[in-house]
Amino acid sequence: AVAPDYLAQDFARVTPSEYLLNVTALSEIEHVIEAMPADRALCQLLKIEAGEPCLVLRRRTWSGPHVATVARFVHPGSRYQLGSRFRPTGPTLG
Repeated sequence: AVAPDYLAQDFARVTPSEYLLNVTALSEIEHVIEAMPADRALCQLLKIEAGEPCLVLRRRTWSGPHVATVARFVHPGSRYQLGSRFRPTGPTLG
């Protein structure tokens, strides 16, 4: 519903994300982050030791009422960190 010609695209020329951003406007984005130990398959793919903690980012995007994308990214915990910096928009103390 969001991108009816999605499967007809040549993703060697344009990334799936780039295509979606060109054909639809995203109205909402959700990120959920969790920690988990690596299983055997992840250890092989990420070239890490068994049980090493990983950061898992699950992302969903919407265009209006429709889910546009669902993605899961797994990163070795020893190679990545998360951080944030922002300015509060409401009243603050001091």
